[in-house]
Amino acid sequence: MNTKNNQRFRDTETRMEAAMLDIMKRTDFDKITVREICEKAEVNRSTFYAHFLDIYDMLDKMEVELSRDLLNRYLIQSGQNTQAFSAKSFIPFLEHIKEHSYFYKITLQSRKSFPIKRGYEPLWNDIIKPLCVRAGIISEDEIMYYFIYFQAGFTMALKHWVDTGCKKSEIELANTIKNCIPSILSSNN
Repeated sequence: MNTKNNQRFRDTETRMEAAMLDIMKRTDFDKITVREICEKAEVNRSTFYAHFLDIYDMLDKMEVELSRDLLNRYLIQSGQNTQAFSAKSFIPFLEHIKEHSYFYKITLQSRKSFPIKRGYEPLWNDIIKPLCVRAGIISEDEIMYYFIYFQAGFTMALKHWVDTGCKKSEIELANTIKNCIPSILSSNN
């Protein structure tokens, strides 16, 4: 039986997501159909709907998975004594986003919530909160404002970068972002 916890189910879902990513490279998102995804992944529509409610649900699930990959890249690099919010600390994020720019172009267009709700708790708990506490800010509400400010600016910078075809190099953008970070969050505090 092909259930949500078995390998065959996960492999089928991965195949459909890969098909979606491939289609996204050459087709506007609003023109992608379930039928096209199913044909590319060689599955039937009922299989698609056993995994996803619709294309938007598929996009949300893919974003969660890509976010996990993105966070893992960051955590691997931060394990190499990279200071938080240094230009070097942004490179894994930027490389990942450039690699999947066709996906992020779509998801950044409709960003309505902040990544803390999508598995970015380590950024909050391990980086933002300790930097704020070290600067004397202990109110969770006030810390959240710093976090939202950083995320909104970072997200819009990424959106502009992706919308302009990632023309600026990762290093150049990393330095620009670093220079925009509030001093409270600066790793030099």
